[in-house]
Amino acid sequence: MTAILWIVFVLLVIYQLQRIVFRKFGLRAVAYDRAFSTDKLFAGETLWLSETIANRKRLPIPWLRVETLMPAQLVFKNEEADTSINRGDRLQNHASLFSIPAYTEIVRKHEVLCPERGCYAVSSYTMSMGDMIGIQAKSETRTQTSEIVVYPKVTAFADLPLSARKYVYSVRSMLSPIREDHYHVSGVRPYRDGDSFRLINWNATAKTGELLVHKRESMCDNDLHLLINAELLDHANNRRVTKEQFEQALSYAASAAHYIIAGGGKAGLLFNGAVNGYADTVYRLPTKAGAAHLDAILEAMARFEPVTRLGMSYLLKRLIDERTRGLNYLFVTGFIDEEQEELVRQLRLNGNSVELLLLYKEAA
Repeated sequence: MTAILWIVFVLLVIYQLQRIVFRKFGLRAVAYDRAFSTDKLFAGETLWLSETIANRKRLPIPWLRVETLMPAQLVFKNEEADTSINRGDRLQNHASLFSIPAYTEIVRKHEVLCPERGCYAVSSYTMSMGDMIGIQAKSETRTQTSEIVVYPKVTAFADLPLSARKYVYSVRSMLSPIREDHYHVSGVRPYRDGDSFRLINWNATAKTGELLVHKRESMCDNDLHLLINAELLDHANNRRVTKEQFEQALSYAASAAHYIIAGGGKAGLLFNGAVNGYADTVYRLPTKAGAAHLDAILEAMARFEPVTRLGMSYLLKRLIDERTRGLNYLFVTGFIDEEQEELVRQLRLNGNSVELLLLYKEAA
């Protein structure tokens, strides 16, 4: 009996000693890195989450679990035997289980689908390790912040509603250097093949000995201003814009901006809803050209929320008060009431061009 007690006592001592060793040294010299293959992509695309864990010491780790709280909108396509995913409506807990010998590095990759537009932050992870018996010996939380920006889906230009497609095409076609559609003469230029002889400036031609024609200004600016309405409730008709329709609105706007900028034009953006990380009541991007500006537009749309910060009627009044002329507006909205129709008419009377893209009409 005494021998059995001694054996039990020795086993308990060994058990406590190994627990002390694993608690003190278990997570030392353990490096973990989590990296996404890209931090910007379009809705519906996939990326890869790479986990790299290294045990840079002599003591092996019998088991180690790395848990990360992530947005539920990041969908892991395959759940492997050494991973566990508990998903809720807004968040999900992703856990990876490792067994790491001494001086060993393990790399594990997961394919992640991003079906929804938005900005998703992953800020920290928790590492828990066990001793030789399999009981948890130590746990600690480490910080590693990363953000994934999912742009709205850009549809093919041919998939835009017909009226909007024609309008955006006409705006982009103004970019031609030989198209002059206003009777106001702003100077002279050399004659080009195809110019009408009625445009020839005979006085300037006689003075210079070179055939010169009148140079005319364009009536409208070549820029496209995207005006997106965040209001979801049509009080007049008791109709609500669905989340899917709002996402479709952003997809249409993104497609129009892509088409204009890809053709060498300029695009701007106005939004009367809440924007993640932006405090003003109206989000506004000036019209610019280039791929970098297109990325800025798409990233801004990724942060849009269908929460109204300023009524669309007030925003239209603000645009009228600015007394701008010659601007091209593509007004993307779920509905338009009588007051907004009148304000749009005033914008047009001020010398601007406004095209409506009504979501409920396109869905009908």
